[in-house]
Formats: sequence, C-alpha cells, structure tokens
Amino acid sequence: MTVVLGLAAAIAYGLGDFVGAFASRRHSAVTVLLHSYPVGAVLMLVMLPAFPGSVDGRVIGFGVAGGVAGLVGVVIMYGLMVIAPMNVISPVTAVLAAIVPVVFGVLVGERPHLAAWFGIAIGVAAVLLVSRTTEDHPHGKIAMRVRALAFVAGLGFGFYFIFLARAGNDSGLWPLVISRIASALMIVPLAQRQHAFTAIRGRMLAITLLAGACDALANMFFLLASRHGLLSLASVLTSLYPAVTVILAVGLLHEHTSKVQRAG
Repeated sequence: MTVVLGLAAAIAYGLGDFVGAFASRRHSAVTVLLHSYPVGAVLMLVMLPAFPGSVDGRVIGFGVAGGVAGLVGVVIMYGLMVIAPMNVISPVTAVLAAIVPVVFGVLVGERPHLAAWFGIAIGVAAVLLVSRTTEDHPHGKIAMRVRALAFVAGLGFGFYFIFLARAGNDSGLWPLVISRIASALMIVPLAQRQHAFTAIRGRMLAITLLAGACDALANMFFLLASRHGLLSLASVLTSLYPAVTVILAVGLLHEHTSKVQRAG
C-alpha cells in the first residue's frame, strides 16, 4: 500500500507542479498560490470526515511547521520554473525532498530492508541524473544561484514531509488542514509586499485551481503512505514526481533534455 500511495502522490505532485508553474509564467508565483491554496484547504476540509482524527498541540505545531516549510519550497520552485526549464528545476528540488526524509528516518530508527535500500538508491540516483546539466545541455548550464535556490526549495519539501509524518498517526487529515490554512494565511503578507493581489480569470484560473486540487490530493496520498510504511520509503517514492513534470514539460512545452537526463 505504501508503494501505491507513494506513487499516487508522485503523480499528483508532478501534475500539480507542472500546471502551477505554467500558471506562474502568466502571473506571479505568489498570485497563483493566493488562488490555489484556498482550494487545497477547502478540499482537505471536505475530505476530513473520511479520515477523522484528534487534534492537540503536537498536531498543530507540526502542521504549522509543515505549512511554513511547504510554502518556502513552493514559492521558490514556482519562481525558478519561470526563469529556468521545468525539467531541470523539478528534479533538483526532488533530490533534497528525497534525501532529507531518508536521513531523518534512519536517525529516528527506521531500518528499511535490503531490497528497499536498493530501490531507494536507484530512485535517488535517477533523480540526481535527471537534475544534471552541463555546458552542452540543450538549455545551457543552469546558473549556480538557480541550483542553490532549487536546493533550498527541496529542503523545504523534505522538511514538509518530515513534519507531516511526525504529526501522529491518529491525527487523521488534520495536519494537512492546519498546514494548508497556515500557508494560506502566511501568503497574504507576502502578497501585500509584492503587490500580487491580481485576479486570475478564464483558462488560467481553471489551471490554477487544478494545481491546488492536485497538491491537496498529493499531500493526502503522501501522508497515508507514510503511515502505512516507512517515511524513508514513502518520501523517495513521492519524490519521483519530477518524472511526471518532465514528461509534461517535454511533451507540451517542447522543453529539451540531455542524454544524461533521459537516462535518469
């Protein structure tokens, strides 16, 4: 079940990242999140009765911390995808999104079986290859500053996974609801500073709402995956999301990939 839920999370994250980044090319990343975050919060509230749980200080604390970490990751990633190819930025963020929870899981006592370690190693290696660019890359070598920011975004996602998983197995979907409400509230002052209160209409609005729905579903799938099995395994499976983003970017936006990336 962990494998199925983890891969479902990867598909939903990959699709959500693609459409969210696409919308950010027409509107600022903060403007897109202003519209998509409330959709995610409402969807999680609707699903809450199907996954009831208790709420205490631990759940609230980890939920808010997850909201902060996730917001940092998404704002930076959407912004970078406007100035650099999606098929590079998405995999780079996934490197840290995969490695950080694996290291944390081992530190707190998780001991994956040998076959699971083999799969984790393959998954991390694939992500590293897909994120690699050189001077002869079709889009050119990505600037170190862009790579550094992508790693910061990946750290945000990695800690987001950890915070959600540590909220407790008996908390239902409350960690997701709290984290999304926290993110939605924190994006408001950021939007005020950037003068990002711009209405999104028409087809772009539909795409933005789809991004919010996909993100909410992905979060739910990951949370359930981490509860059915090891955090280290669930996080690596979920971090395969760049495969979906890259396929969509190449197929729909005609972005180019190198041989190394295709091998990855």
